[in-house]
Amino acid sequence: MSVPKPINIAYSSTKLGFHMDLVYYESPPGLQLLHALRFDLEVEGGESIFLDAHYMAEVLREKYPHHFKTLVRVPASFQKIHFERDWPVYMQYQRPHIVVNSLNEVTCVTWAPAFEAPLHVPEEDVKPYYEAYHVFARLLEESDAKLRHRLQPGECVIFNNRRMLHARDAYTQDTGSRHLQGCYVNIDEFKNKVQVMMTKRNTGQFAKRVGNQCQF
Repeated sequence: MSVPKPINIAYSSTKLGFHMDLVYYESPPGLQLLHALRFDLEVEGGESIFLDAHYMAEVLREKYPHHFKTLVRVPASFQKIHFERDWPVYMQYQRPHIVVNSLNEVTCVTWAPAFEAPLHVPEEDVKPYYEAYHVFARLLEESDAKLRHRLQPGECVIFNNRRMLHARDAYTQDTGSRHLQGCYVNIDEFKNKVQVMMTKRNTGQFAKRVGNQCQF
């Protein structure tokens, strides 16, 4: 919902580019729920957009393997510094955009341009990093794998914040209103619930990879 003097761009009507939430935490939220409490027909724009970050990392690896290796090797810095609020925040975390396991499989992608801090890397890594960064950003914007959906009042979309990038079109609400309410579920709690249910049913399967850097 757009509010005067928002403390976060999400509380404005501005376009939101592809991102994940709270990446400056050591363990960002897992499942994200967005419930459309109100989305009047008079509101123009405001569609939600989703894109699989792991899939796009594989696209980068296939088309630009040297850039893929750079985003695996060179760590990005993420931060939220905001004192002018009820609960002052000063959080920083450094991690690469792409993480792979011993089999070179992608286990985590982290992407949140609005919350990136200045790089803290050797000088010789700066240029390769930004070259790879801009190529990956372009691939995201040009991808034909996007899922676009205008939430209807009462609908709730649930997605994995550790894997799925989400974005939002800008919108205008001269007469109508758009109000989405969100919350999170810890990814380990969700994966645990799934694994318990699968074990009790004797499926013989393990819960699938959830994008939280687990090496399995």
